[in-house]
Amino acid sequence: MTDLVRAHLSDLGRQIAALSSADIEPLASAVEAAWAADRTVFVAGNGGSAATASHFATDLSKTTIANPPGARGIRAVALTDSPGLLTAWANDHAFEHVFAEQLRNLARRDDLFIAISTSGESPNLLAAVTAADQSGVRSLALAPPASTLARRAEVVVPIEAESIQIAEDLHHIVCHAVTLHIAAVLAAT
Repeated sequence: MTDLVRAHLSDLGRQIAALSSADIEPLASAVEAAWAADRTVFVAGNGGSAATASHFATDLSKTTIANPPGARGIRAVALTDSPGLLTAWANDHAFEHVFAEQLRNLARRDDLFIAISTSGESPNLLAAVTAADQSGVRSLALAPPASTLARRAEVVVPIEAESIQIAEDLHHIVCHAVTLHIAAVLAAT
């Protein structure tokens, strides 16, 4: 097991070193602009990326607000966090629609939708990007650069990794970097 752990940490370190702040900047700027315009940020993913989406929405909503209490923060919603809605759409229609239909109902023009995916090929995230486009919502993605999701989203943070675990680790690093940026912006206001 020690060799596996060493190899994972080595691969992760190499991938972190290859991450570019220039790749993350457009996502951070889009979230900052959404906050400045009092827009909502919607986030979604599947599996581990669903957990990352929930974590990111929590960080944006709560962690970015340092002081004072009651200051205007970011409205961030993880479309993964309502089991009732997810299972209703999946059961009554198809799992492909679980995020798209929530966006159609909740999102307004110029809001943001951020899709997080290790493959960039999930039908429900692709359907959500289509729904976002149809609603005038900006779509952003953390996804492999050659994926369908990367080709369809307006802004992409390219995440290419040898394993799902490293891709998920990189997603968290990107989300935490954006959270730190937004926290600094809010603290300066």
